[in-house]
Amino acid sequence: MSLIDKISDQAPSLTPSERRLVETVIDSPISAALGTAGELARSVGVHEATASRLAKKLGFDGYAAFRDALREEFIATRETATRFERTIAASTSETVLGKLAQDEGQALARIEDFIKPDQIASTAAMLMGARRIFIYGYGNAEVLALMLVKRFRRFGKDVQQLDADPRGLAEQMLGLGVGDVVLSFAFHRPPRAYAALIETAREAGATSLIISGNSGALLAPRPDHLLAAPRSGDPDAFQTLTVPMTVCNAIMIAAGLTAKEESLKKLDRLGQLIERFE
Repeated sequence: MSLIDKISDQAPSLTPSERRLVETVIDSPISAALGTAGELARSVGVHEATASRLAKKLGFDGYAAFRDALREEFIATRETATRFERTIAASTSETVLGKLAQDEGQALARIEDFIKPDQIASTAAMLMGARRIFIYGYGNAEVLALMLVKRFRRFGKDVQQLDADPRGLAEQMLGLGVGDVVLSFAFHRPPRAYAALIETAREAGATSLIISGNSGALLAPRPDHLLAAPRSGDPDAFQTLTVPMTVCNAIMIAAGLTAKEESLKKLDRLGQLIERFE
């Protein structure tokens, strides 16, 4: 079980101080892996004992074991990202565009520290094998939801974009059942329908999937599947949709590869239908 999974399991029981520690660890796992319990605690203004207590709550004997797990999970795979970060660190651009590009580049360079290739492949296979796909995007995430709806339709999937209106959303969820997948996004905070979506999917025997930023591990109730990665190389920087859009695009490419011949046939047929209707 990954650290993100362990954190997700314990999210409902975390105290406010422990949640601040978790958010710091997710934002800067390398710093946490190389530092001490006291340094981590001081960085968020809590007592050192809180860091030790958090480690034990996550299933470790103590903070040292927790730190070892961080090192194993995040440092061993950092060589490529580290080279990239050193390259952009030499930049002296102080323009809005240059700073934004640096932050986006840092986040993209370390995306596989948080979301592994096999997670993308298994997610794509799950969606392509679903009976129906229901996609919910609220606020800024609406554009990502629309993109996925359009692309899965091109693969011939039965996919619906869920309504933001509570009554309309309830009507769409009425027929939810086994074999369906509910996909939603959660960034700064869960969308207002988040808990209801997860609970309804669970009751219906459907599968829930969340694509999120670094707050994903703290979501409650926990979804069946979570793809969570920081949206910026600087936790205090402006947060954009570049990282989650990259995740969505990776899922779509992997989805096409899971049923390559069938996907190409569907796209060919789509081209014929477009010519007909135009």
